[in-house]
Amino acid sequence: MSSSLENRSPLPEDGGGTAVCAEDALKGVERARERARLKAGLAPAWYGPAAAVTLVVPSVVQAWSRGRGGWATAVALVVSLLGLAAVFALVRAARRAGGVRVTRSLSSRLSRGRFALPAVLVAGLVAGGCCWASGAGAATTRITAFAVAGLGVWGVCLVRNAAIGRALRELA
Repeated sequence: MSSSLENRSPLPEDGGGTAVCAEDALKGVERARERARLKAGLAPAWYGPAAAVTLVVPSVVQAWSRGRGGWATAVALVVSLLGLAAVFALVRAARRAGGVRVTRSLSSRLSRGRFALPAVLVAGLVAGGCCWASGAGAATTRITAFAVAGLGVWGVCLVRNAAIGRALRELA
């Protein structure tokens, strides 16, 4: 016996229409909840490029400041701290831009990035390793590693949004 049949309460023949309406309403609520959960996971279109730039700019400024000393070192430190703050601000802005807020457990948030985050980090490390092995300077290696990681974040956003878009279309 299916679970939907088990959950139905026996109603008189004249109340059967009410039960069907109530069941349809519950299914509609479940679909709306699922759509809200999916929409909460969408990243805004600007998030990927902004994350890529936020990861690369501090490395470029640090490479520029190397060997200049004095105020250039202070500028590089400030830009690095601003870059870190910008990453947190981007995450917060992306959550708010969705217009739908669904709180997820920590384990749910960690499992969501279980494959994507390590893949992005490995890609950045491999790119940096290739630069280093080919004899590129430290600045070039760092910029390349962060650029690949930034592009990886952008790619993850595009893939995740496409998957969520497909799921939303299926629900419609």
